Amino acid sequence: MIHSLPSDTTNLRRLEQNTVSVIQAGPVSAERDDALAKLPLILQTSLDTRQLLRLFDEQIKPLLAHSGLQFTHPDNKFEFRLGAKRHHKCNYQLEIDHEYLGQLTISRAYRFSSTEINLVEDLLCKLVYPLRNSLLYTRALDAALTDTLTQLPNRQAYKNTIEREIDLAHRLKLPLSLLVLDIDHFKQINDNFGHQVGDETLCRVADTLLSSLRRSDALFRIGGEEFAIVLSHCHHEAALLAAERLRHAINDLNQSDSEQQFPITISIGLAELCVGESADSLFLKADEALYQAKFAGRNQVVTASVSL
Repeated sequence: MIHSLPSDTTNLRRLEQNTVSVIQAGPVSAERDDALAKLPLILQTSLDTRQLLRLFDEQIKPLLAHSGLQFTHPDNKFEFRLGAKRHHKCNYQLEIDHEYLGQLTISRAYRFSSTEINLVEDLLCKLVYPLRNSLLYTRALDAALTDTLTQLPNRQAYKNTIEREIDLAHRLKLPLSLLVLDIDHFKQINDNFGHQVGDETLCRVADTLLSSLRRSDALFRIGGEEFAIVLSHCHHEAALLAAERLRHAINDLNQSDSEQQFPITISIGLAELCVGESADSLFLKADEALYQAKFAGRNQVVTASVSL
């Protein structure tokens, strides 16, 4: 089902009924019908939402003159734009069986005729089922790469990211650092206060870490009470400052909650990528540094030896 957004679309229809404008001639009806018939098959060739919208935009250009296409899905924090945004718009909310699929806008510098609006709606009817499939596929991928408790990317997501970031760092000769950290005495928290409190602690730590990082940094829960942070374009000195900032942010949790019955601290191991180094080697260095931080008394940052 395609729902027109009341404000824009109602006004657009009313204005077009009283407007005479010169519209460029489109393809003859037989060609248009053939293009409409082929459109669903073409759209079914991709489950990537961005690629799907590119295909849709490419295929409808011969049928409908337009300057820009925009799709948003606020629930998924997804936004995609093609071309240039113009003043006159066809704006639609897309649904299938009461399932919200997002909002799509097609715009250009001059008004759409009522015939063109009908064509837009025919085109969107061809889009909604492939779009739903792509959104379901994306949702499934996200679920497979997301920790259900903290909603952070999980260990598999970390592996995907670190391989990509290391390849980029080697090719462009960019710095890269890795932090591996965990919550001190976490087993005692679970044993003394229960697993619900332990889960709440994990979420509080995850939220605090996330709010203390740069937007370019990537935080992952890689298992139990252990987290990894990939610091792109970051030398050792800057990574050390970031690690200490995170450690102090977690310490501040102890002063922000007067009812808290136990201290929360973290230990951090830091490693900087060396020339030609692999993801496994980098992680082992950071993990060894974390072990040293634990052995030295916890609640501190230790930098890995380059020779490891």
